[in-house]
Amino acid sequence: MCSSDLLHWVAALGFLLFGGALLLLPETVGGPFLSKFGADADAVRGGLITVLAIGIAAALPVHVIFTRIIAMIDTVRTGQPFSAPNAERLRQVAWALLALQVLDLAYGWIATRLSAMTSEFMGWQFSVAGWLSVLLLFVLARVFQQGAAMQD
Repeated sequence: MCSSDLLHWVAALGFLLFGGALLLLPETVGGPFLSKFGADADAVRGGLITVLAIGIAAALPVHVIFTRIIAMIDTVRTGQPFSAPNAERLRQVAWALLALQVLDLAYGWIATRLSAMTSEFMGWQFSVAGWLSVLLLFVLARVFQQGAAMQD
């Protein structure tokens, strides 16, 4: 397991622990912080838990992306970049990136609602580049598939 792979699992665990604490011990963990939101405190707490859940859900596609790219780098070192396994890895990376884009949309929806509810700005912006990257990776996976077939 590489250090960046380990780091994202540690972050997911941190999100899980903090979200669980916000859910199970709201007064202890979020009391001072959430008290400034008055009647909206429970809704804000729910929104924060949802944001943390999105972060936890993102750990799996991030893991897929890291592991598949590392595997592809290893095949490049051996001189076999245009192979059927690499085409499949690229396709898996494309699906994982698509999952991250969908999670980003969910985050954007929650962030926009929380910003309106609390008057606190939670930054989010639609990522055209992210969606185009998904398309590009699917096309590139097909190119790798064709390259592998031509090599055979």
